Amino acid sequence: MRLFVLLIALLNIGSLLGQQPLRWVTVKGNAPDYAGYDLVVQKVVNPISMEMADLMVVRVNEKGDFEQSIELAAVTHASIDMGKFRGHIYLEPGQSYELVLPPFKPRTDADRFNPYFVPEEIELGIANADAQGLNRSITAFDNYLTDQYNGNAVRIFANADVKLANHIMSTTDSLHSSAHPYFSKYRQYAYGELRMLAYKRNKRKAIYETFKGDSISVMMPSFIQSFNTYFKGFFNYYFSSSAGEALRDAYAKGASFDSLSSVLQKDTLFADGLFAELLLLKGFYDGFYSGRYEQETIIRLFKEATEQSAFYRIREIAAGLHKQVTWLRTGSAAPQFTLYRLDGKERSLSDYEGKFVYLNFMHTSNHTCKEELQLLNVLYKQLRRELTIVTVIMDEDPTAAEQLVKANKFKWDFLHYGAMPKVALDYRIKALPAYFVIDPTQKLRLSPAPSPKESFTPIFMEAQRKYHYEQLRREQPKQKSIYDL
Repeated sequence: MRLFVLLIALLNIGSLLGQQPLRWVTVKGNAPDYAGYDLVVQKVVNPISMEMADLMVVRVNEKGDFEQSIELAAVTHASIDMGKFRGHIYLEPGQSYELVLPPFKPRTDADRFNPYFVPEEIELGIANADAQGLNRSITAFDNYLTDQYNGNAVRIFANADVKLANHIMSTTDSLHSSAHPYFSKYRQYAYGELRMLAYKRNKRKAIYETFKGDSISVMMPSFIQSFNTYFKGFFNYYFSSSAGEALRDAYAKGASFDSLSSVLQKDTLFADGLFAELLLLKGFYDGFYSGRYEQETIIRLFKEATEQSAFYRIREIAAGLHKQVTWLRTGSAAPQFTLYRLDGKERSLSDYEGKFVYLNFMHTSNHTCKEELQLLNVLYKQLRRELTIVTVIMDEDPTAAEQLVKANKFKWDFLHYGAMPKVALDYRIKALPAYFVIDPTQKLRLSPAPSPKESFTPIFMEAQRKYHYEQLRREQPKQKSIYDL
């Protein structure tokens, strides 16, 4: 009896906290084109940086069959990377989805290392009618609203035509209605860009109409789109407004995250604590990369947000942003890896501890890479006592690299990324070649580092000199004074 009462109490507490019970969601289907592949189902975990995390990994067997389940507490927007395509779906707790996947088109090596490559975004097909409801409603709504926006945006903006914008929203509502609470909230946020055009002379009105309500759905795609559109470079314009003077002054005086949150919430438009703190994080993030604000201050504020915020979601987002802005930053720890040399021997980054390492990522089909390998050979001969060169080959098949190394008699370590593909993500490899200098303590000394043809030698020698000077200062024994007697 006591156990039953305790269970009821826990359920009541969960209800009071607004938590929904976990329910199973299943994805399944048959896609012979994907036989032997893993379908990685992901979701956005940071609405500002758009960082993604895995929800589940679905193995497709040799016949093309797949099935996997996961517990979710709320509707979750998910996506699957499928080579040339990225498929999207809204997963609803308690539902089972029989997916219809497009023909498989793998990415080429050129696609993988093209910083401008974007997979084609598609809505995943759902074969079972009982699971189509929410996805079908959102897709139809999005398609109609996009057509209306594209056809009327210029007119609405030129004339600040609030009447036309309201007419479009009213008509869209009448044509695309649903009792689903997720859809209602989705629709409210999705009108944000239309309101921004209409209320160009009264942005605060547009913000209020788009984000009003008792709670905000931070991870909803329409919220993310409108939020990042409205508040891009938030500090740049808010600090210069009368409403933002107090926040600007507090920021200039080095106020803590908690204090800045309190100041911003005094603006009635941002009285909601979660919304205000998310807005601060957005301002910090854009400010960090704008070059207009002191980066060390922003790094401090991200760290404080992970410790001071009363909202778990804000602490989680802030931690992700702090990691992003400090990741690969000069002076931070170099991401570790364990890979195989082309001759089959295992090598880890830790094996090079105590040495300066010139880490580079190459692809044998890239003309610049092959050209700079010859320059690396010159550096190897000139600096082999001061510098260890390590090349990570990013070819799918290492055969061409083996032939290249043998033909040119390159003597340094060549590793193949295949044993740990994550190394490309850890070092954020978007284009090749890419270079880093790692110091003897395994910290990034030059990140990114110049290529061999970009005056590398004098830059490296200066970095090496500074490192040794710093080490001497740390190791130098403290001189005793009269006060130590």
